[in-house]
Amino acid sequence: MLGKDDQAVKGAVDTYSFEQDFAQEKIADHGHGERTGSSFGAFFNIVCVVAGTGTLQLPWCLAEGGWVALLCVFLASAIAVFTGRLLIQCLYHKEGHRLSSYPDIGMAAFGVIGKYFILVLHYSISLGGPCVYISLAGGGTHDLVKEMVGITKAMWIIIAAVLVCIPFVLIKSMKEVAILAIFGVLSTVVVVVVVVAVGFIDLPNVESTHSLVRWENLPAAMGTICFSFGGNVVYPHVESSMKNPQSWTKVLFFAVMCIMTMYLMIAISGYFVYGEQVEAIIYDSLPQNPAKVTAIALLIAHVILAAPIMLTAVALELEDSFNITVENMGAAREFMFRALLRTGMVVLLTFPAVFIPVSKLMSLIGSFSNSLLIFVMPVVLHWRLFGFRSMNIVSLCACGVCIVVGVMACICGTQQSIASLIAYFSNPEEAGASMH
Repeated sequence: MLGKDDQAVKGAVDTYSFEQDFAQEKIADHGHGERTGSSFGAFFNIVCVVAGTGTLQLPWCLAEGGWVALLCVFLASAIAVFTGRLLIQCLYHKEGHRLSSYPDIGMAAFGVIGKYFILVLHYSISLGGPCVYISLAGGGTHDLVKEMVGITKAMWIIIAAVLVCIPFVLIKSMKEVAILAIFGVLSTVVVVVVVVAVGFIDLPNVESTHSLVRWENLPAAMGTICFSFGGNVVYPHVESSMKNPQSWTKVLFFAVMCIMTMYLMIAISGYFVYGEQVEAIIYDSLPQNPAKVTAIALLIAHVILAAPIMLTAVALELEDSFNITVENMGAAREFMFRALLRTGMVVLLTFPAVFIPVSKLMSLIGSFSNSLLIFVMPVVLHWRLFGFRSMNIVSLCACGVCIVVGVMACICGTQQSIASLIAYFSNPEEAGASMH
């Protein structure tokens, strides 16, 4: 076993371990359905969930940290691949059996305390993220059409929740939700192209200043960049849908490289054109024209398409807990209970989206939860389940970097979020929700 783990940590998911698991036992998907999803579907699921969280903030990160912050993008990309691989390896720590979720890994490693610690962090992101998305989609639509349509912001948020709820109820598994992910990824690509093109067209009209490095703001910029690669909460469910799970590391690598490429395109162009005067959300720096409206509309489409993917990961776990399966209930009753559960989830998320500054609150929760779930816990859980000896010195050093970056991101992100909340409650009229 130690030899196999060495190979896994050096470069790829332990292919032999995967194959042995499937040869000995058709690993139960715990209500998630058969493994029939393609690697392309998994790729689009990852890109759709992850890319929307930071696409438009990266130019501001460079303005905060200077050109050196580009190195943070490469570092965060490498960490995302490394910890995403470790996390999936933890699902297969017991030969012949696959755990079903991130909290199950916590249970296997640290018992009930580990399970509920991970569960709190996991649900704060998996439920809080879609709540923010619903709020952003409704608020963004209201800002776009308020001069033409006399509907309140609260009503637009409810409409956005309905648009999220329909595919969430109708589409059962991560394999099927990949259809939404394809359109979500395409909308993000178009947003990047539009923002880059409009920015360079606006270049002659802008006077900008740039810095090589701004040491005082670099840690905060690093924290934001790291959060932009957060997707670990859905990885176990994406991998569980794959027909060829031994391809996980390859799929994850290409997905993160695609995300990194989009991030670099929009970060470099946005900072180059607008410099340190760039707004926290890059489209706020763009001139008023149809292209800017198109970018905002596509971003709204992206968050509406990404929300069902994150919610599906949680719904699968809850349906597993309540044994809501076709085998147990029959097709008609299974659909009815699944529809009730998922509709109830969206309704519960809509209330805070309408009545509280949820994006500000979730920024604080996410700063803490994301940093631990993305960078720290995969390393800690892997060490607990496989031991230090399963890794060579290079991998141990990489784990150390992950923990240091995670702790730094947690501290800096939490400080920023607290300051943002204080600013909001001090002057809520001027503090608007930002799109991630």
